[in-house]
Amino acid sequence: MAGRKQVMDMHSETNGVSQFESDEQQRNWDDNKWLQKSKDSLANYDKTRSSLNFEVTKGGIIQPIDTSKSIAQKMVDNLTVRGIKDPNANPNIRRRRRTIAKFIFGGNRERMHELAFGNQTVNLSKGADNSNITRNKDIEDWARDVYSFVAKKFGEENIIGFYVHLDEKNPHCHCSVVPVDQEKNRISWKSVFGDGRQAESANMTRLHNELVKEVSEKWGLERGDSKEETKAKHRSTEEYRQSLIHDVCELENTREGLLKQIHRAEIKLKGLTTMIANLQVRKEKVEQEIEQIAIQFEQGNADNAELAKKLQTLRKQLVDIDMKLQERNNMLDETNEVLAKAKGRLYELRKEYNRVQDYIGDDAEREAAKIQKDILSTYNKMVAKSIEPLLPTLSDEQREIIENTGYVNLTENSENIINCALLLALEYIHEATNYAESCGGGGSTSSSWGRDKDDDDERWWMRCITQSVTMICNSSRKPKRKRQYR
Repeated sequence: MAGRKQVMDMHSETNGVSQFESDEQQRNWDDNKWLQKSKDSLANYDKTRSSLNFEVTKGGIIQPIDTSKSIAQKMVDNLTVRGIKDPNANPNIRRRRRTIAKFIFGGNRERMHELAFGNQTVNLSKGADNSNITRNKDIEDWARDVYSFVAKKFGEENIIGFYVHLDEKNPHCHCSVVPVDQEKNRISWKSVFGDGRQAESANMTRLHNELVKEVSEKWGLERGDSKEETKAKHRSTEEYRQSLIHDVCELENTREGLLKQIHRAEIKLKGLTTMIANLQVRKEKVEQEIEQIAIQFEQGNADNAELAKKLQTLRKQLVDIDMKLQERNNMLDETNEVLAKAKGRLYELRKEYNRVQDYIGDDAEREAAKIQKDILSTYNKMVAKSIEPLLPTLSDEQREIIENTGYVNLTENSENIINCALLLALEYIHEATNYAESCGGGGSTSSSWGRDKDDDDERWWMRCITQSVTMICNSSRKPKRKRQYR
Protein backbone atom coordinates (compact mmCIF):
# COMPACT_ATOMS: atom_id res chain seq x y z
CA MET A 1 0.00 0.00 0.00
CA ALA A 2 3.04 2.29 0.35
CA GLY A 3 3.00 5.21 -2.03
CA ARG A 4 -0.72 5.06 -2.65
CA LYS A 5 -1.47 8.59 -1.53
CA GLN A 6 -4.75 10.45 -1.64
CA VAL A 7 -4.95 13.76 -3.46
CA MET A 8 -7.05 16.73 -2.41
CA ASP A 9 -6.35 20.10 -3.91
CA MET A 10 -8.42 23.23 -3.40
CA HIS A 11 -8.14 26.82 -4.55
CA SER A 12 -10.48 29.78 -4.36
CA GLU A 13 -12.03 31.72 -7.20
CA THR A 14 -13.37 35.27 -7.38
CA ASN A 15 -14.48 35.11 -11.01
CA GLY A 16 -16.80 32.13 -10.71
CA VAL A 17 -16.51 29.31 -13.22
CA SER A 18 -15.81 30.51 -16.76
CA GLN A 19 -17.57 29.08 -19.79
CA PHE A 20 -14.24 27.65 -20.92
CA GLU A 21 -13.68 25.82 -17.64
CA SER A 22 -17.28 24.68 -17.50
CA ASP A 23 -17.00 23.21 -21.00
CA GLU A 24 -13.81 21.43 -19.97
CA GLN A 25 -15.27 19.91 -16.81
CA GLN A 26 -18.44 18.87 -18.62
CA ARG A 27 -16.51 17.87 -21.76
CA ASN A 28 -18.93 20.03 -23.72
CA TRP A 29 -16.75 19.86 -26.84
CA ASP A 30 -17.58 19.31 -30.49
CA ASP A 31 -15.46 17.22 -32.85
CA ASN A 32 -13.30 20.20 -33.83
CA LYS A 33 -12.50 20.92 -30.19
CA TRP A 34 -11.58 17.30 -29.55
CA LEU A 35 -9.37 17.37 -32.65
CA GLN A 36 -7.67 20.52 -31.35
CA LYS A 37 -7.07 18.83 -27.98
CA SER A 38 -5.61 15.75 -29.65
CA LYS A 39 -3.05 17.89 -31.49
CA ASP A 40 -2.05 19.84 -28.39
CA SER A 41 1.24 18.45 -27.11
CA LEU A 42 0.43 19.69 -23.60
CA ALA A 43 -2.99 18.04 -23.42
CA ASN A 44 -3.62 14.43 -22.40
CA TYR A 45 -7.30 13.87 -23.18
CA ASP A 46 -8.48 10.58 -24.69
CA LYS A 47 -11.73 10.92 -26.66
CA THR A 48 -12.11 7.14 -26.86
CA ARG A 49 -12.56 7.09 -23.05
CA SER A 50 -14.73 10.21 -22.79
CA SER A 51 -17.91 8.11 -22.63
CA LEU A 52 -16.66 6.72 -19.30
CA ASN A 53 -16.88 10.16 -17.64
CA PHE A 54 -19.83 10.81 -15.33
CA GLU A 55 -21.20 13.19 -12.72
CA VAL A 56 -22.63 12.74 -9.23
CA THR A 57 -25.82 14.67 -8.53
CA LYS A 58 -28.05 15.28 -5.51
CA GLY A 59 -28.60 12.19 -3.45
CA GLY A 60 -25.40 10.58 -4.75
CA ILE A 61 -26.97 9.69 -8.11
CA ILE A 62 -24.51 8.56 -10.80
CA GLN A 63 -25.40 9.75 -14.29
CA PRO A 64 -23.86 10.80 -17.63
CA ILE A 65 -22.62 14.39 -17.62
CA ASP A 66 -25.45 16.85 -18.28
CA THR A 67 -24.31 19.73 -20.51
CA SER A 68 -27.66 21.52 -20.74
CA LYS A 69 -26.51 24.13 -18.21
CA SER A 70 -23.06 25.54 -17.57
CA ILE A 71 -21.66 25.47 -14.03
CA ALA A 72 -22.05 29.26 -13.86
CA GLN A 73 -25.74 29.00 -14.75
CA LYS A 74 -26.21 26.21 -12.20
CA MET A 75 -24.71 28.50 -9.57
CA VAL A 76 -27.06 31.35 -10.52
CA ASP A 77 -30.09 29.05 -10.37
CA ASN A 78 -28.92 27.56 -7.06
CA LEU A 79 -28.48 30.95 -5.36
CA THR A 80 -31.70 32.40 -6.82
CA VAL A 81 -33.87 29.59 -5.46
CA ARG A 82 -32.32 30.02 -2.00
CA GLY A 83 -32.51 33.82 -2.01
CA ILE A 84 -28.73 34.24 -1.71
CA LYS A 85 -26.99 37.18 -3.37
CA ASP A 86 -23.74 36.80 -5.25
CA PRO A 87 -21.47 39.56 -3.83
CA ASN A 88 -19.66 39.77 -7.18
CA ALA A 89 -22.82 40.22 -9.26
CA ASN A 90 -22.38 44.02 -9.33
CA PRO A 91 -20.00 44.74 -12.26
CA ASN A 92 -18.77 47.93 -10.56
CA ILE A 93 -17.69 46.25 -7.34
CA ARG A 94 -14.22 47.36 -6.29
CA ARG A 95 -13.12 44.26 -4.40
CA ARG A 96 -14.30 40.89 -5.58
CA ARG A 97 -15.05 38.17 -3.03
CA ARG A 98 -14.06 34.53 -3.11
CA THR A 99 -17.29 32.77 -4.02
CA ILE A 100 -16.18 29.37 -5.30
CA ALA A 101 -14.02 26.63 -3.81
CA LYS A 102 -12.67 24.40 -6.56
CA PHE A 103 -11.68 20.94 -5.32
CA ILE A 104 -9.83 18.17 -7.13
CA PHE A 105 -9.92 14.70 -5.57
CA GLY A 106 -7.86 11.74 -6.68
CA GLY A 107 -4.90 9.65 -5.70
CA ASN A 108 -1.95 7.56 -6.79
CA ARG A 109 -2.28 6.73 -10.51
CA GLU A 110 -1.86 3.00 -10.06
CA ARG A 111 -4.59 2.78 -7.43
CA MET A 112 -6.97 5.14 -9.28
CA HIS A 113 -6.59 3.02 -12.42
CA GLU A 114 -7.49 -0.08 -10.39
CA LEU A 115 -10.62 1.67 -9.12
CA ALA A 116 -11.59 2.97 -12.56
CA PHE A 117 -10.64 0.09 -14.87
CA GLY A 118 -10.01 -2.97 -12.68
CA ASN A 119 -7.45 -5.27 -14.34
CA GLN A 120 -7.93 -3.74 -17.81
CA THR A 121 -4.80 -2.24 -19.38
CA VAL A 122 -5.20 1.32 -20.63
CA ASN A 123 -2.87 2.53 -23.36
CA LEU A 124 -1.82 6.03 -22.25
CA SER A 125 0.04 6.82 -25.48
CA LYS A 126 -1.25 9.91 -27.25
CA GLY A 127 -3.80 8.98 -29.92
CA ALA A 128 -4.28 5.43 -28.63
CA ASP A 129 -7.64 3.67 -29.12
CA ASN A 130 -9.14 2.67 -25.75
CA SER A 131 -12.72 2.31 -26.94
CA ASN A 132 -12.79 -1.26 -25.60
CA ILE A 133 -12.22 -0.10 -22.00
CA THR A 134 -15.22 -0.20 -19.66
CA ARG A 135 -15.87 1.62 -16.40
CA ASN A 136 -15.41 -0.26 -13.15
CA LYS A 137 -18.13 0.15 -10.50
CA ASP A 138 -15.53 0.84 -7.80
CA ILE A 139 -14.81 4.30 -9.24
CA GLU A 140 -18.51 5.13 -9.01
CA ASP A 141 -18.66 4.04 -5.37
CA TRP A 142 -15.47 5.98 -4.56
CA ALA A 143 -16.86 9.10 -6.22
CA ARG A 144 -20.15 8.70 -4.35
CA ASP A 145 -18.22 8.47 -1.06
CA VAL A 146 -16.23 11.62 -1.86
CA TYR A 147 -19.46 13.40 -2.81
CA SER A 148 -21.03 12.40 0.51
CA PHE A 149 -17.93 13.61 2.35
CA VAL A 150 -18.11 17.05 0.70
CA ALA A 151 -21.87 17.23 1.28
CA LYS A 152 -21.36 16.45 4.97
CA LYS A 153 -18.65 19.08 5.41
CA PHE A 154 -20.12 21.94 3.36
CA GLY A 155 -23.77 21.10 2.73
CA GLU A 156 -25.06 19.19 -0.30
CA GLU A 157 -27.05 22.22 -1.45
CA ASN A 158 -23.75 24.10 -1.88
CA ILE A 159 -22.31 21.62 -4.39
CA ILE A 160 -22.90 23.05 -7.87
CA GLY A 161 -20.82 20.62 -9.88
CA PHE A 162 -19.23 17.20 -9.32
CA TYR A 163 -17.63 15.66 -12.42
CA VAL A 164 -15.48 12.54 -12.67
CA HIS A 165 -12.96 12.26 -15.51
CA LEU A 166 -11.67 8.90 -16.69
CA ASP A 167 -10.37 10.16 -20.05
CA GLU A 168 -7.12 11.63 -18.70
CA LYS A 169 -3.96 9.89 -17.51
CA ASN A 170 -5.04 9.83 -13.87
CA PRO A 171 -8.75 9.42 -12.96
CA HIS A 172 -9.98 12.23 -10.71
CA CYS A 173 -12.99 14.38 -9.94
CA HIS A 174 -13.73 18.12 -9.91
CA CYS A 175 -16.05 19.53 -7.29
CA SER A 176 -17.25 23.16 -7.13
CA VAL A 177 -18.58 24.38 -3.77
CA VAL A 178 -20.20 27.70 -2.86
CA PRO A 179 -19.04 28.75 0.66
CA VAL A 180 -22.37 29.61 2.28
CA ASP A 181 -22.70 30.61 5.93
CA GLN A 182 -25.62 28.41 6.92
CA GLU A 183 -26.73 30.59 9.84
CA LYS A 184 -26.72 33.89 7.93
CA ASN A 185 -27.66 32.36 4.55
CA ARG A 186 -25.01 34.31 2.67
CA ILE A 187 -21.74 33.64 0.90
CA SER A 188 -18.84 33.99 3.32
CA TRP A 189 -15.44 32.45 2.62
CA LYS A 190 -14.14 33.35 6.08
CA SER A 191 -17.03 31.65 7.85
CA VAL A 192 -16.57 28.40 5.94
CA PHE A 193 -12.82 28.11 5.37
CA GLY A 194 -11.35 30.36 8.06
CA ASP A 195 -10.27 33.97 8.52
CA GLY A 196 -6.69 34.35 7.32
CA ARG A 197 -4.08 32.02 5.85
CA GLN A 198 -3.24 30.27 9.09
CA ALA A 199 -6.88 29.43 9.78
CA GLU A 200 -7.37 28.26 6.19
CA SER A 201 -4.25 26.10 6.38
CA ALA A 202 -5.39 24.54 9.66
CA ASN A 203 -8.81 23.79 8.19
CA MET A 204 -7.28 22.18 5.09
CA THR A 205 -5.02 20.00 7.26
CA ARG A 206 -8.05 18.90 9.25
CA LEU A 207 -9.98 18.23 6.05
CA HIS A 208 -7.14 16.06 4.69
CA ASN A 209 -7.07 14.03 7.90
CA GLU A 210 -10.84 13.55 7.90
CA LEU A 211 -10.86 12.57 4.23
CA VAL A 212 -8.39 9.75 4.78
CA LYS A 213 -10.36 8.40 7.77
CA GLU A 214 -13.82 8.70 6.25
CA VAL A 215 -13.08 7.82 2.60
CA SER A 216 -9.54 7.13 1.46
CA GLU A 217 -8.62 4.28 3.85
CA LYS A 218 -11.66 2.39 2.64
CA TRP A 219 -10.36 2.59 -0.93
CA GLY A 220 -6.70 1.79 -0.29
CA LEU A 221 -5.38 5.34 -0.24
CA GLU A 222 -3.40 6.87 2.60
CA ARG A 223 -2.61 10.31 3.99
CA GLY A 224 0.45 12.06 2.58
CA ASP A 225 3.48 12.67 4.79
CA SER A 226 3.11 15.59 7.16
CA LYS A 227 5.40 18.59 6.91
CA GLU A 228 6.57 18.06 10.51
CA GLU A 229 8.00 14.67 9.58
CA THR A 230 9.72 15.81 6.39
CA LYS A 231 10.97 19.31 7.13
CA ALA A 232 14.19 18.70 5.26
CA LYS A 233 12.33 17.73 2.12
CA HIS A 234 9.94 20.64 2.05
CA ARG A 235 10.79 24.00 0.59
CA SER A 236 10.52 27.06 2.75
CA THR A 237 7.62 29.44 2.24
CA GLU A 238 9.96 31.93 0.60
CA GLU A 239 11.41 29.28 -1.73
CA TYR A 240 7.93 28.14 -2.68
CA ARG A 241 6.79 31.70 -3.24
CA GLN A 242 9.79 32.43 -5.46
CA SER A 243 9.11 29.24 -7.40
CA LEU A 244 5.52 30.31 -8.03
CA ILE A 245 6.65 33.78 -9.11
CA HIS A 246 9.01 32.05 -11.54
CA ASP A 247 6.12 29.91 -12.81
CA VAL A 248 3.99 33.01 -13.35
CA CYS A 249 6.77 34.71 -15.29
CA GLU A 250 7.37 31.61 -17.41
CA LEU A 251 3.67 31.41 -18.21
CA GLU A 252 3.75 35.10 -19.01
CA ASN A 253 6.66 34.51 -21.40
CA THR A 254 4.63 31.85 -23.16
CA ARG A 255 1.68 34.24 -23.27
CA GLU A 256 3.88 36.93 -24.80
CA GLY A 257 5.05 34.47 -27.44
CA LEU A 258 1.46 33.63 -28.32
CA LEU A 259 0.53 37.31 -28.43
CA LYS A 260 3.40 37.96 -30.85
CA GLN A 261 2.29 35.02 -32.97
CA ILE A 262 -1.26 36.38 -32.98
CA HIS A 263 0.00 39.86 -33.85
CA ARG A 264 2.10 38.56 -36.76
CA ALA A 265 -0.86 36.55 -38.04
CA GLU A 266 -3.14 39.60 -37.81
CA ILE A 267 -0.62 41.71 -39.76
CA LYS A 268 -0.37 39.00 -42.40
CA LEU A 269 -4.15 38.70 -42.46
CA LYS A 270 -4.52 42.43 -43.05
CA GLY A 271 -1.87 42.39 -45.79
CA LEU A 272 -3.48 39.44 -47.56
CA THR A 273 -6.90 41.05 -47.37
CA THR A 274 -5.51 44.20 -48.99
CA MET A 275 -3.75 42.15 -51.69
CA ILE A 276 -6.95 40.24 -52.49
CA ALA A 277 -8.94 43.46 -52.70
CA ASN A 278 -6.38 45.00 -55.10
CA LEU A 279 -6.37 41.86 -57.23
CA GLN A 280 -10.16 41.94 -57.42
CA VAL A 281 -10.00 45.55 -58.66
CA ARG A 282 -7.42 44.57 -61.30
CA LYS A 283 -9.53 41.62 -62.37
CA GLU A 284 -12.62 43.77 -62.81
CA LYS A 285 -10.61 46.27 -64.86
CA VAL A 286 -9.23 43.55 -67.15
CA GLU A 287 -12.69 42.02 -67.59
CA GLN A 288 -14.05 45.44 -68.57
CA GLU A 289 -11.31 45.85 -71.17
CA ILE A 290 -12.11 42.40 -72.57
CA GLU A 291 -15.79 43.38 -72.86
CA GLN A 292 -14.86 46.58 -74.70
CA ILE A 293 -12.72 44.64 -77.20
CA ALA A 294 -15.59 42.21 -77.74
CA ILE A 295 -17.85 45.17 -78.61
CA GLN A 296 -15.29 46.49 -81.09
CA PHE A 297 -15.15 43.06 -82.73
CA GLU A 298 -18.93 43.15 -83.22
CA GLN A 299 -18.80 46.65 -84.72
CA GLY A 300 -16.21 45.51 -87.27
CA ASN A 301 -14.63 48.93 -87.72
CA ALA A 302 -11.28 48.21 -86.07
CA ASP A 303 -8.11 46.25 -86.80
CA ASN A 304 -9.21 42.72 -85.82
CA ALA A 305 -5.64 41.43 -85.75
CA GLU A 306 -4.58 44.12 -83.30
CA LEU A 307 -7.72 43.52 -81.22
CA ALA A 308 -7.02 39.78 -81.13
CA LYS A 309 -3.49 40.45 -79.92
CA LYS A 310 -4.76 42.72 -77.12
CA LEU A 311 -7.43 40.17 -76.22
CA GLN A 312 -4.83 37.42 -75.94
CA THR A 313 -2.69 39.59 -73.64
CA LEU A 314 -5.66 40.49 -71.45
CA ARG A 315 -6.76 36.86 -71.13
CA LYS A 316 -3.24 35.89 -70.00
CA GLN A 317 -3.39 38.68 -67.42
CA LEU A 318 -6.77 37.40 -66.26
CA VAL A 319 -5.41 33.85 -65.83
CA ASP A 320 -2.44 35.23 -63.89
CA ILE A 321 -4.72 37.28 -61.63
CA ASP A 322 -6.96 34.28 -60.97
CA MET A 323 -3.94 32.17 -60.01
CA LYS A 324 -2.70 34.87 -57.62
CA LEU A 325 -6.18 35.23 -56.14
CA GLN A 326 -6.35 31.48 -55.50
CA GLU A 327 -2.90 31.53 -53.92
CA ARG A 328 -3.73 34.51 -51.68
CA ASN A 329 -7.07 33.01 -50.63
CA ASN A 330 -5.32 29.78 -49.66
CA MET A 331 -2.80 31.78 -47.64
CA LEU A 332 -5.70 33.67 -46.05
CA ASP A 333 -7.35 30.41 -44.97
CA GLU A 334 -4.07 29.11 -43.52
CA THR A 335 -3.47 32.36 -41.64
CA ASN A 336 -7.00 32.31 -40.21
CA GLU A 337 -6.39 28.76 -39.01
CA VAL A 338 -3.08 29.71 -37.36
CA LEU A 339 -4.77 32.69 -35.72
CA ALA A 340 -7.64 30.59 -34.39
CA LYS A 341 -5.28 27.97 -32.94
CA ALA A 342 -3.07 30.60 -31.28
CA LYS A 343 -6.07 32.34 -29.72
CA GLY A 344 -7.40 29.00 -28.47
CA ARG A 345 -4.05 28.13 -26.89
CA LEU A 346 -3.89 31.60 -25.31
CA TYR A 347 -7.33 31.06 -23.79
CA GLU A 348 -6.24 27.78 -22.24
CA LEU A 349 -2.99 29.28 -20.98
CA ARG A 350 -4.84 32.05 -19.11
CA LYS A 351 -6.63 29.44 -16.98
CA GLU A 352 -3.34 27.88 -15.84
CA TYR A 353 -1.84 31.35 -15.35
CA ASN A 354 -4.73 32.38 -13.08
CA ARG A 355 -4.55 29.09 -11.16
CA VAL A 356 -0.87 29.62 -10.28
CA GLN A 357 -1.53 33.24 -9.31
CA ASP A 358 -4.22 32.10 -6.87
CA TYR A 359 -1.61 30.14 -4.92
CA ILE A 360 0.69 33.16 -4.65
CA GLY A 361 -1.90 35.49 -3.15
CA ASP A 362 -1.29 39.20 -2.59
CA ASP A 363 2.40 39.76 -3.01
CA ALA A 364 4.09 43.01 -3.95
CA GLU A 365 7.01 41.29 -5.67
CA ARG A 366 4.70 39.13 -7.74
CA GLU A 367 2.60 42.13 -8.65
CA ALA A 368 5.68 44.09 -9.67
CA ALA A 369 6.92 41.15 -11.77
CA LYS A 370 3.53 40.88 -13.45
CA ILE A 371 3.36 44.62 -14.12
CA GLN A 372 6.86 44.62 -15.60
CA LYS A 373 6.00 41.70 -17.87
CA ASP A 374 2.77 43.37 -18.98
CA ILE A 375 4.56 46.64 -19.65
CA LEU A 376 7.28 44.87 -21.62
CA SER A 377 4.67 42.97 -23.60
CA THR A 378 2.78 46.16 -24.44
CA TYR A 379 6.00 47.95 -25.34
CA ASN A 380 7.01 45.14 -27.69
CA LYS A 381 3.59 45.18 -29.29
CA MET A 382 3.80 48.95 -29.75
CA VAL A 383 7.20 48.66 -31.41
CA ALA A 384 6.12 45.78 -33.63
CA LYS A 385 2.86 47.44 -34.62
CA SER A 386 4.47 50.77 -35.35
CA ILE A 387 7.24 49.96 -37.75
CA GLU A 388 9.07 46.60 -37.69
CA PRO A 389 6.74 44.72 -40.09
CA LEU A 390 7.13 47.57 -42.62
CA LEU A 391 10.89 48.12 -42.48
CA PRO A 392 11.79 45.79 -45.40
CA THR A 393 9.43 47.69 -47.69
CA LEU A 394 10.51 51.25 -46.83
CA SER A 395 12.46 53.49 -49.19
CA ASP A 396 15.47 55.53 -48.03
CA GLU A 397 13.27 58.62 -47.85
CA GLN A 398 10.68 56.78 -45.75
CA ARG A 399 13.37 55.49 -43.41
CA GLU A 400 14.61 59.04 -42.89
CA ILE A 401 11.10 60.14 -41.98
CA ILE A 402 10.84 57.30 -39.44
CA GLU A 403 14.15 58.27 -37.87
CA ASN A 404 12.99 61.86 -37.53
CA THR A 405 9.91 60.73 -35.56
CA GLY A 406 12.04 59.64 -32.62
CA TYR A 407 11.49 55.94 -33.17
CA VAL A 408 15.22 55.22 -32.97
CA ASN A 409 15.40 57.11 -29.69
CA LEU A 410 12.53 55.03 -28.38
CA THR A 411 14.14 51.68 -29.24
CA GLU A 412 17.55 52.62 -27.88
CA ASN A 413 16.01 53.73 -24.57
CA SER A 414 13.72 50.72 -24.21
CA GLU A 415 15.16 49.54 -20.85
CA ASN A 416 14.93 52.98 -19.28
CA ILE A 417 11.43 53.51 -20.65
CA ILE A 418 10.18 50.20 -19.26
CA ASN A 419 11.75 50.83 -15.84
CA CYS A 420 10.21 54.29 -15.62
CA ALA A 421 6.84 52.91 -16.80
CA LEU A 422 7.01 50.29 -14.04
CA LEU A 423 7.42 53.00 -11.40
CA LEU A 424 4.47 54.90 -12.90
CA ALA A 425 2.33 51.76 -12.92
CA LEU A 426 3.09 51.26 -9.22
CA GLU A 427 2.18 54.95 -8.73
CA TYR A 428 5.66 55.86 -7.45
CA ILE A 429 5.45 59.32 -9.02
CA HIS A 430 8.40 60.98 -7.27
CA GLU A 431 10.67 58.00 -7.93
CA ALA A 432 9.62 57.91 -11.62
CA THR A 433 10.41 61.62 -12.01
CA ASN A 434 13.82 61.24 -10.41
CA TYR A 435 14.57 58.17 -12.52
CA ALA A 436 13.66 60.02 -15.73
CA GLU A 437 15.97 62.89 -14.75
CA SER A 438 18.81 60.46 -14.04
CA CYS A 439 18.41 59.13 -17.61
CA GLY A 440 18.84 62.58 -19.13
CA GLY A 441 15.17 63.46 -19.33
CA GLY A 442 13.51 66.40 -17.69
CA GLY A 443 9.87 65.57 -17.72
CA SER A 444 7.46 64.97 -14.89
CA THR A 445 3.87 63.88 -14.48
CA SER A 446 0.96 65.06 -12.41
CA SER A 447 0.87 64.23 -8.72
CA SER A 448 -2.60 62.83 -9.36
CA TRP A 449 -1.21 60.18 -11.67
CA GLY A 450 -3.07 56.91 -11.36
CA ARG A 451 -5.16 54.32 -13.10
CA ASP A 452 -8.57 55.49 -14.29
CA LYS A 453 -11.57 53.33 -13.50
CA ASP A 454 -12.20 52.86 -17.24
CA ASP A 455 -8.62 51.74 -17.97
CA ASP A 456 -8.28 48.09 -18.93
CA ASP A 457 -4.82 46.52 -18.64
CA GLU A 458 -3.87 47.33 -22.22
CA ARG A 459 -4.86 51.01 -21.96
CA TRP A 460 -3.18 51.35 -18.53
CA TRP A 461 0.18 49.96 -19.73
CA MET A 462 -0.08 52.13 -22.85
CA ARG A 463 -0.56 55.24 -20.73
CA CYS A 464 2.42 54.32 -18.53
CA ILE A 465 4.70 53.76 -21.53
CA THR A 466 3.55 56.89 -23.34
CA GLN A 467 4.14 59.02 -20.24
CA SER A 468 7.52 57.36 -19.66
CA VAL A 469 8.60 58.15 -23.22
CA THR A 470 7.59 61.78 -22.70
CA MET A 471 9.51 62.03 -19.41
CA ILE A 472 12.71 60.39 -20.61
CA CYS A 473 12.97 61.58 -24.22
CA ASN A 474 11.58 65.10 -24.12
CA SER A 475 14.85 66.97 -23.59
CA SER A 476 16.59 65.60 -26.66
CA ARG A 477 16.13 63.08 -29.42
CA LYS A 478 19.52 61.59 -28.71
CA PRO A 479 19.79 59.47 -25.57
CA LYS A 480 22.08 60.97 -22.97
CA ARG A 481 24.55 59.08 -20.87
CA LYS A 482 22.77 57.65 -17.88
CA ARG A 483 23.79 59.25 -14.56
CA GLN A 484 23.60 57.10 -11.44
CA TYR A 485 20.72 58.09 -9.25
CA ARG A 486 20.81 57.70 -5.52
